[in-house]
Amino acid sequence: MTIYRSSQPLSPMEKSHDEAGKLFSSSSDGDGSLDFTGGEEGNDATRHPLLASRSGDIEEVTSRSDVVRERQPWWINVAFIISCFGTVFPLTLLALSLDLQGRSEPSPLEIALGAPLRRPDEDYVLDPEWDFGAPNQVRTYDWIIVDKEGDPDGVVKPMMTINGQFPGPLVEVNEGDVVEVNVQNSAVNSTAIHWHGIFQNGTNWMDGAAGVTQCPISPGASFRYRFNVTGQAGTYFYHGHQGVQALSGLVGPFVVHSRDEATYQPIPYSSDRVVLLQDWYYDSDSGLMRELLSPGVEDAPIPNTALINGVNQADCLDHPSRACSDTGKSLPILDLARGQGHRLRFLNVGGFAWFQVAVDEHDSLPVIEADGTTVEPTSESMLIIAPGQRYSTVLTANQSNTETFWLRARMIKACFASQTLPENGIDEAKAIVRYHAQDMRHEDHESSSLPTTTSKLQYIPTCRDLSSITSLSPSPAKPAPEFADHSWRIRVNLAIGDWRLQRGVMNSSSFRPNLKSPTLHRVLDGLTSNNESFIQAGILNSAFDPESELVISHTGVSETVDIILQNMDENAHPFHLHGTQMWILGAGHGYFPGYNVLGLNDDGKGLQFPTASGVIENPLKRDTVTVEGFGWALLRFVADNPGVWLFHCHVIWHSEAGMGMQFISRIDSMKVWELPDESKQLCEVSEEELRKGAPPRDEIFFGFNHDGKR
Repeated sequence: MTIYRSSQPLSPMEKSHDEAGKLFSSSSDGDGSLDFTGGEEGNDATRHPLLASRSGDIEEVTSRSDVVRERQPWWINVAFIISCFGTVFPLTLLALSLDLQGRSEPSPLEIALGAPLRRPDEDYVLDPEWDFGAPNQVRTYDWIIVDKEGDPDGVVKPMMTINGQFPGPLVEVNEGDVVEVNVQNSAVNSTAIHWHGIFQNGTNWMDGAAGVTQCPISPGASFRYRFNVTGQAGTYFYHGHQGVQALSGLVGPFVVHSRDEATYQPIPYSSDRVVLLQDWYYDSDSGLMRELLSPGVEDAPIPNTALINGVNQADCLDHPSRACSDTGKSLPILDLARGQGHRLRFLNVGGFAWFQVAVDEHDSLPVIEADGTTVEPTSESMLIIAPGQRYSTVLTANQSNTETFWLRARMIKACFASQTLPENGIDEAKAIVRYHAQDMRHEDHESSSLPTTTSKLQYIPTCRDLSSITSLSPSPAKPAPEFADHSWRIRVNLAIGDWRLQRGVMNSSSFRPNLKSPTLHRVLDGLTSNNESFIQAGILNSAFDPESELVISHTGVSETVDIILQNMDENAHPFHLHGTQMWILGAGHGYFPGYNVLGLNDDGKGLQFPTASGVIENPLKRDTVTVEGFGWALLRFVADNPGVWLFHCHVIWHSEAGMGMQFISRIDSMKVWELPDESKQLCEVSEEELRKGAPPRDEIFFGFNHDGKR
């Protein structure tokens, strides 16, 4: 087993060697020589003669030894030899014992603390020998959540990592497999892991939304996530769902292979890999969260830089007040076989920034998947990816004028309150696309020359969804239901309330998760006791306080639900629905024009006339949808997955400010559910422990006492 070392405090193994050394030196004098007699310094008759060899005068040692032998009776020599054996032999055994202990296998925590932060590029290349037809099986992962300092681009900051590395490990499974992730929380804050885009059909309590489906995993505690991945395939990810921990490094990719993935390829590809995009902040993420939620603060913090697969290169001269090292930060390399197609799965796992993505001198970047939905290939030259969204593209390595190119992921600064990034920040992350022969994969990073290609990428002046400028049609077609059983109008905005606190709002409700008593737990308790407040359909005003928990329940077996999102805010918001996907029936700027404009009857009750069927024939279906600033979107989903499902903005600052609500589906199935004991046990610790890492309560700001002003 490889043991990595870092500038951390001594591990238990290192301490054992250190303590052994102290035992050996405990009876030595100032120069390190062992004194077995404890006699006076300089007494030739009582000092071991060989110790004088440290001076290098061998003749003096020999003559001195002869004098000592002439002066000493025979019994003194015998006693001396016995005393040497009686002292040296036990010490030798002790040293051997400590050395054997030191050679024992290091603990997983020691390995995590000593592991290099950067994950190798090849970790994100999907297995080329993957068996898509393998029998369904349990895929098991063991994770330790550990705090450590990291420098993804050279600037050092506190991070939360999985097994000591960043980003997290790739979870790769086949459709129908069972995923089992054993999480040991060795961090100082509580946490929960959400499996973004995974339906969790029948395992709602494994969704990982703190305060919605589970209590957080407190420091020192562990929890086993176990769920089946059925009825879906594509590109997903996981992230911390307590506070803003996703910004601290708690993110990673999750790929589900379909059974026909090897044979059904509208655009053939020979390799497959994930490319993680994210914005990055140098200041403490929890500190930024508290500052954002403080009185009088209206703008979300702007990131310092962007990362691709957890890497960028900062100029330390721009950050004189920060710990920084700009050595050893080689950029990610994508080795691609010349003349072949290569699947690139782009994921925006960041918290705030939209990204535009392109590869120099490659004008064709066709999309084949969006948020787990396979789509007809398009002819795109650039991607726009909102937080929480994913796209698969196929890049064909067919250029002849050079062998290396820049892949660029540029943050769309139009989404920020200021076009200037803090501390001369870098708005673009880059990776090297390198053509190669089959026997040249995964060469050393330093052996590759940097590309000299230039970009034609134009800055986008607005913050918008890719589907607003291109047509993405599911393949095979996935028509939406013609008739909506319910239509909910949801007004979203950022509003300033009492004590000048700005909060995210959905229909006058600002979400505050109950970390000690999650929504799912309360619903199951209410159903068990036949409490009418939990059994009724619609807005559950009597079961929940709508000011902090807007909860809408659908009691039918398979009801179709419309959401009319009306964005009254200047910011674009990417909304993510847990547990299912949504059809996008329409979107635009200004006020929702009404169902009639789309060819639908009022409240979505069917088509006005047969020729209007285009609106439902094959609209894009995905789990994260953007509504533009001062715009609207009409979304439709089928509430057939039993459970409590969070619907929230995936800009992490807006979500943690309260821009979220919940839907309940299939009460009939939930009535017979029994919450697993392991889930109940997470809630047995104190609320103080559970709230570690969570946003501060609004009450701490009342009166501005904590800010020293009023």
